[in-house]
Amino acid sequence: MRIEACRDSAKWDAYVASMPTASNYHRWNWKHVIEDTFNHEAFYLAAFEGDAIQGILPLFRMKSRLFGHFLVSIPFFSCGGILAGDSTTTDALLDYAGKLAGELGVSHIELRQGASVSTSWQDTTAKVIMEVELPQTVQELSDRLSPKMRKRIRFARKNGLEPQWAGAEAIGSFYSVFSTNMRNLGTPVYPQSWFDNFFKKFPNEIKILNLNEGKKTVASAFVSIYRDTVELPWAATLAESREKFSPLLQYWTLLEWALENGYKRVNFGRCTPGSGNHEFKKRWECVEKPLHWYYWLAEGRAVPQLRPDNPKFKLATGVWKRLPLSVANLLGPRIVRSIP
Repeated sequence: MRIEACRDSAKWDAYVASMPTASNYHRWNWKHVIEDTFNHEAFYLAAFEGDAIQGILPLFRMKSRLFGHFLVSIPFFSCGGILAGDSTTTDALLDYAGKLAGELGVSHIELRQGASVSTSWQDTTAKVIMEVELPQTVQELSDRLSPKMRKRIRFARKNGLEPQWAGAEAIGSFYSVFSTNMRNLGTPVYPQSWFDNFFKKFPNEIKILNLNEGKKTVASAFVSIYRDTVELPWAATLAESREKFSPLLQYWTLLEWALENGYKRVNFGRCTPGSGNHEFKKRWECVEKPLHWYYWLAEGRAVPQLRPDNPKFKLATGVWKRLPLSVANLLGPRIVRSIP
């Protein structure tokens, strides 16, 4: 078995397609999305037997004065680490990655594996994925909800919030709501080009769900589709719309659409157990799946804490909330490119 950088995107994607455990983010085009948006150096490692791929490991090198120098598989998403059919291949890829890390002089490798894997690397499970397994009918889906939730969803519909499914033409309206919400949370925002590049590389697998009040978009969700799963990586609402329960109508509309279009589950994305976001998602009868993120650490290094909810960032968060939106949107992408 040999490990080397893969140059054949078709062979890489054919291997991903053949693996039932593959995630959306193992596919080759995410390499282009991340490179085109943030210009991070990619190392797409593959284990070969002859000409056949036996396993893969996509890595990105991230380097900044503020947050350090490290490798991630893969940044900005919840999973995408090693994909292999056996432990021998997994071990070979991890060993090669560790040697690469030493050659590059990085402080650590963050392996966003998702499911557990046997390795000596340090395991953390600080986050969970929240998924809804969809029933056969909309009525069954509705019956899962509390009477209070059903009443509030009806209230939202009766009081001027209109769902609208859209494509790339709605990126501007999505970004307006999303960037406002991120500033209000005190979190740096992605550039709009990040979302533009999603549509360029996956035009048939990305949708935007807007909630409009008259001519104004007051809530918006960025939706990704892969195999039998609909994922909600980003969703935002304007504060004034929450009095009409816009988050509830947003999530319900997504679930209803996914069921009616034949999908089996909806992934609401990752969150921290015990957080407000976690409590909100639990209302939808989610299945919680721990996210296993593994770390290779250079000598003397500890597991990094580059998370927006890190108490060390509390002061910066408070300052960010007070920035004019135009300033936050200008500075945010320069910071967030180095926060995986």
